[in-house]
Amino acid sequence: MRFSPLPRIALIQLIVFTALALVAPLPFAIILPGGSQNIFDKIITVKNQKSYPATGRLDLMSIRVTNPDSWIIGPEIIYSWMKADEAVYPRSAIYPAGTTTESENKQAKADMSNSQLDATTAALSFLRLHPDYGVPANQLSAKNISFDVKRTGGPSGGTVFAIGVIELLTKRDLLKGRHVAATGTMSTDGKVGAIGGINEKILAAHRAGVTLFLAPAGNREEVAHVPSGIKVVIVSSLAEAINALNSN
Repeated sequence: MRFSPLPRIALIQLIVFTALALVAPLPFAIILPGGSQNIFDKIITVKNQKSYPATGRLDLMSIRVTNPDSWIIGPEIIYSWMKADEAVYPRSAIYPAGTTTESENKQAKADMSNSQLDATTAALSFLRLHPDYGVPANQLSAKNISFDVKRTGGPSGGTVFAIGVIELLTKRDLLKGRHVAATGTMSTDGKVGAIGGINEKILAAHRAGVTLFLAPAGNREEVAHVPSGIKVVIVSSLAEAINALNSN
């Protein structure tokens, strides 16, 4: 069978369409491992009430996500799919329709602030319900507990903040000199909620030297390919997170 060559004009059109397809923006977002911050290093502060220094390190984990306005093209998506430490999601799964970079940044800051308030409430409630931790109820106050987080936003630091407050206010040594990280939203009644980018956060924690990672029960089915040297414990509440620290 003989084939006739494409006319030059058709060949030019094919090349142009192929080139446009390669650089056309696609509705996807890319998630990558982020950084870690020790919350006992100028992030959480207790004033005007008795506190005790932490013996270990407790990390707030973050991920990096392409902005809702980012121009994501085909080759970039293929490259991210091929990399083990990156994940590609439909943009709609990460950002609601109409989200802009500016609106997302504002929402992330608001979510971070609310997560700190909710975490503090949950931590103080836990200590009131557990007098064996040695903190008199009349000495518990949310007014001298403050947070200063500059490099990340969103609600997923709630669990870390709650654990941090308990660690500083009680004589009990929860960390036991270990390098621990956790993630998950925290409700005022102590429930740990699922977050996005769980595997990217575990990978970032491993790179930072974390040996124990507390992950939300809502992310249980997503956790995969845990690196050697880091133990992942699933928790659904603040009480379970504290128990995990006491027993692992």
